[in-house]
Amino acid sequence: MKILIMGTGAIGGCYGGLLARSGEDVVFAARGDNLQAISDAGLRIESATFGEFVVHPKAVDRLDGSWIADLILFCVKGYHNEQAMSDMSPAVGDSTTILTLQNGIGSGEQLAQRFGADRILLGAAYIDAERTAPGMFAQRGSPPRIVLGEESGEMTDRAEAVAKVLRQARIETELSSNVLTALWSKLVYICALSGMSCVTRSSFSEVLETTETHAMTMQVMTEALKVGQASGVPLDDELPNSIMAGFLEEKGGLISSMHTDLVAGNPLEVSLINGAVARIGKEIGVDTSANSFIAACLAIADNRARREASS
Repeated sequence: MKILIMGTGAIGGCYGGLLARSGEDVVFAARGDNLQAISDAGLRIESATFGEFVVHPKAVDRLDGSWIADLILFCVKGYHNEQAMSDMSPAVGDSTTILTLQNGIGSGEQLAQRFGADRILLGAAYIDAERTAPGMFAQRGSPPRIVLGEESGEMTDRAEAVAKVLRQARIETELSSNVLTALWSKLVYICALSGMSCVTRSSFSEVLETTETHAMTMQVMTEALKVGQASGVPLDDELPNSIMAGFLEEKGGLISSMHTDLVAGNPLEVSLINGAVARIGKEIGVDTSANSFIAACLAIADNRARREASS
């Protein structure tokens, strides 16, 4: 299968590396030192699950239409969506499937508006990964996993085909008839982890160890849960409690990629995370005071980073 990795960061690098290792025809959209490193020395992954390996896929900084993807893994940060969709357009053909693995809610709608809903699969990525150097990636913790499916819940041939390719790459893959439940469950989780660590400018362990911010973390999750439920997504009432139990077990090792972006002065994905909860809550009449507060506060850093990037 011809696979384009759109976004050669931690998630795209690791999943794409595994697909390349399994023999798929993988092309990485990359830039700068990442592009140079992959072109010169290959893509190296140090994996807690699979060990260390190097693959030598093609990496390009521009797609010219001479190569059409069967599958695109859309792994860019949400604040790069518009540019990424334009950049990948030449590789999108009549039978291309686009699997979005972004954090938050809303990228599927953006992609559908641009390329048509019939090309989009929704997915939730579960992987502890980072880019450690240009062309080098690390995967830690539990084995990489993806939950994917059609928004309609239909079990289609194309979804089955994508799941088969991912499984052949030894990526644990669940084909779901209700992928929105997986996406919203992850959103509840990430609203707390990313939103609270960013708005407090603190480690998540400090957030959980402080009575006031521990309570606010629960409020953030409860609001996201209620917005999802009111939107018609089946979510268990106990989800915030079960997520909090996991947080307390792992708190020392929990790091938010959005907090990493905040510290680095990069734009933030807050509009697809806490901002999405606030926006949808307002539309359907569900209180989201904690998420709205976080989104409003982080808009300052996000806007500043965008201005600096554009200049």
